[in-house]
Amino acid sequence: MLIGELSKYLDLSRDTIRFYEKLDLIQPLIRNNGYKDYSEQNIQQLRLIQTAKSLGFTLTEVKQITDLMSVNEIPAEQFHEILEDKLNVVRNKILQLQNIQSLLENLITQEPCPFQKDCDVSNIHKQ
Repeated sequence: MLIGELSKYLDLSRDTIRFYEKLDLIQPLIRNNGYKDYSEQNIQQLRLIQTAKSLGFTLTEVKQITDLMSVNEIPAEQFHEILEDKLNVVRNKILQLQNIQSLLENLITQEPCPFQKDCDVSNIHKQ
């Protein structure tokens, strides 16, 4: 499959596919005429990347996972640890966002002190 077909098939831009190649996340076959041929394995790799990104994994983390997979199958325990670590990161982000939400709600429901001349901004976090 050529890059144009792959792009349409997976709804990914050609630039994104080329970027993943540059990061060595996928390795298409190069034909005699110089065109790149993308296999079913490349399609599966790209789907894995899309899924991992939708779960919040960075491309660096995806690369680490795919490197582990290329050497051998990832042991279930190790894969479970990877997922647990990502879940903990997500939980921490949720807590941070909830704190921001609370601060914003307090600013909305109370007098918006930070926009007044003599505001003691240090008291805002204590509300």
